Amino acid sequence: MTNDYYERYWDAANNQASGWTPSEGIVTPEEKSLFDRWLPTGSVCLDYGCGDGFRYGLKLRTKGVDYHGFDISETALKQAQERGLDVQALSPDGGTTLKSDTADVAICFEVLEHLIEPQQAVSELRRCLKPGGHALISVPNAAFWTARVEFLLTGFFCPGGSPITGRSSPWSDPHIRFYHPPMLRKLMQSCDLEVVQEMGERFTLGAIPYFWKIDPVRKVLDTISKPIAWLGRVFPGLFAARIFIVVRKPSA
Repeated sequence: MTNDYYERYWDAANNQASGWTPSEGIVTPEEKSLFDRWLPTGSVCLDYGCGDGFRYGLKLRTKGVDYHGFDISETALKQAQERGLDVQALSPDGGTTLKSDTADVAICFEVLEHLIEPQQAVSELRRCLKPGGHALISVPNAAFWTARVEFLLTGFFCPGGSPITGRSSPWSDPHIRFYHPPMLRKLMQSCDLEVVQEMGERFTLGAIPYFWKIDPVRKVLDTISKPIAWLGRVFPGLFAARIFIVVRKPSA
């Protein structure tokens, strides 16, 4: 059932009909800063949950990174292969074909919220990393201020995985696990990874429910939010829509 769900999730014809695709989006300033710091040219990178490779795979290949992507969806993998990316399927238990202690860096952006057993994925990242290697991870912040206000006033919690399902049919939404900074930190530590850095996405009023889907309105809200964008960095648990964590595999 899970595999069939994600084949539809990445199906181009289905996405065209709905007007939304998981490929949407660009590399954000926060992601770029992590790539610039932790992914030098020539480094071996595991992309866990790579999808179709459009957002990160192509960027990292252009950067000269030795890129290896893995995903559960054959549909997404076919699209990534058509882009010339080195990608393979995850095993049923979430394993990769990389040998232990081979990756300099692993990335896992917007994946853990989709998994029934995210600790298995994090443990696989740890296995693949070289001693002293780093994993760059991001998840949506379930405790973002808009989610808190909406839940307080309406009792409704939006999973936030897709504008097609988030509020109209949350029982069909792809997000099934929910995180805020302390919870994400605890997950990493439970898998014997050392926390090196935590970071929140910049704050913007453009993330307000309903308004963010209206491009002209969102752009205006993004612009007027620039003077207070620092709120997401200083108070990520409340004012960052996405949270990032960099963790390190112990050297010994």
